[in-house]
Amino acid sequence: MEKKSQRKYSNEFLLDTSYLLPLVGIEVEEISSEDYNKILQQKLYYPLSMIAELIGVIAKEVKKAELDELPEDAIDSFNSIVFGRGINIVLPEGSDVEIACKLIKSGWNDIFDALLYATGKRMDMKILSLDKEFKKFLREHGYDYEIIVSHKEEFK
Repeated sequence: MEKKSQRKYSNEFLLDTSYLLPLVGIEVEEISSEDYNKILQQKLYYPLSMIAELIGVIAKEVKKAELDELPEDAIDSFNSIVFGRGINIVLPEGSDVEIACKLIKSGWNDIFDALLYATGKRMDMKILSLDKEFKKFLREHGYDYEIIVSHKEEFK
């Protein structure tokens, strides 16, 4: 299993998709405007391998809201994320796939969570995530669960 590392305090964070949703106009109850402004002041990263998850959430919200088309602001914001204005896109490496496969083999079913964790481990970077179940899984299976933090833990 993985050992915990001694991460330095840093203003750099790898983001779970939940933290990008407000940028594309999707409200996340757990994140206030004040909290989000603090988050946006940090140096932020997002794995390229998770773009499909972001698109999936956007599509689900468009369907749920019964919109005929995606609002122009959402398109502009998505392009802003993808083309790196404010969010740094991280390319995947083979070691990410290796770690993600170990997590899936250990019993976790969400490939996007697994890739996020793997990228965070490779970059030795804290991951902003609201996913308490994933953090619990990591702890129970001997992985470095302290890499996963919420904005409430980081920006008290």
